[in-house]
Amino acid sequence: MKIHVVSFHVPYPPNYGGAVDVFYKLKALQRAGYAIVLHTFLYDGEAHEALESLCERVYYYPRHTGLLRQFSLLPYNVVSRQDDQLLAHLLSDDSPILFEGLHTCGYLADPRLKGRMKMVRMHNIEHDYYLRLAQQTRGWRQLYLRLEAARFERFQPILRHADVIFAISTTDQAYLAQQFPQQQVRLLPCFFDDTFVEAEGDTEPYLLYHGNLAVAENVAAVRHIIQSVLPLMAPSGSVRLLVAGRNPSPALRRWVHEGSGVKLIANPTQEELDSLVEKARVNLLFTFQPTGIKLKLLHSLVKSRGYCVANDMMLQGNNLGELCQVANTPKEQATLLTQLLQSTPSADEIRARQQRLQQLGYNTVKPISECFI
Repeated sequence: MKIHVVSFHVPYPPNYGGAVDVFYKLKALQRAGYAIVLHTFLYDGEAHEALESLCERVYYYPRHTGLLRQFSLLPYNVVSRQDDQLLAHLLSDDSPILFEGLHTCGYLADPRLKGRMKMVRMHNIEHDYYLRLAQQTRGWRQLYLRLEAARFERFQPILRHADVIFAISTTDQAYLAQQFPQQQVRLLPCFFDDTFVEAEGDTEPYLLYHGNLAVAENVAAVRHIIQSVLPLMAPSGSVRLLVAGRNPSPALRRWVHEGSGVKLIANPTQEELDSLVEKARVNLLFTFQPTGIKLKLLHSLVKSRGYCVANDMMLQGNNLGELCQVANTPKEQATLLTQLLQSTPSADEIRARQQRLQQLGYNTVKPISECFI
């Protein structure tokens, strides 16, 4: 069976949340016997042969950016992804269409697609996500994010034209089911690399925080750890915290460099990041933006031999709390981290965590053929 997949961005390399979900979903679809026609937008990435091997055909489109695109009632992230060639390719047959995220739904309501099987994967409740991002920024950036949040809220009713809406978390599923009672709203846990780390092996006594360091949400978490948590822990002369991630700003580079006992690892390869996660005594999973589901949480649970420490906001909308150590206030976090640095999980504990993660449905061998029909 053929299926069109419209991705908001080139999903390779799978090194951040949305790309991870799309890439491993493509792999699962291929394994289930689907012939995939991938449509994706090429603006700061590159075409990659890894996608060609997964898909029957890959179409790349330019992202239509620029100031004039801001003067639209549609969200900028939607109007910049409208392309006549995309619509023409979607109309070339009558196969089902999976739109990855509200960003790609510019043609969801087009009358020429009436009667087609149309599915939308929601990665976030977008207006909520952008509003929370705005609360963590200042200046023109904050104005843009607030405007984009308002435009996404106005645009969201387009989902009435979807036959199926796939929610990524239970929280999002409840919200979308309430907003769109006439649509099928299904929970579809995110897809990811579920190749578990070997349970046997040592960890090293450091804390690790990883994420896209160009995102305000993650920068806020780094600041919280360094400013509010580390000062409450016992002094140490060695590096206790590693911060790893994509595209840290010059300001963040200077600021982290000044932090005592902190080391920044900018733009690690996937292999380097996996090694850091695997060997960390404690993976820190704090957020102050409870939207969507955090792929870094799943990545840490799959790839780490150490402890995973999260706050309640990181665990909102998912059932992964039982696999983590939970602490919320700086004092609770500092006390817990001090204790955990003195021990390490046993191989049996790691195997039990991995088995439970699979029982909870977080793997890419789910019966995907039952989802996309």
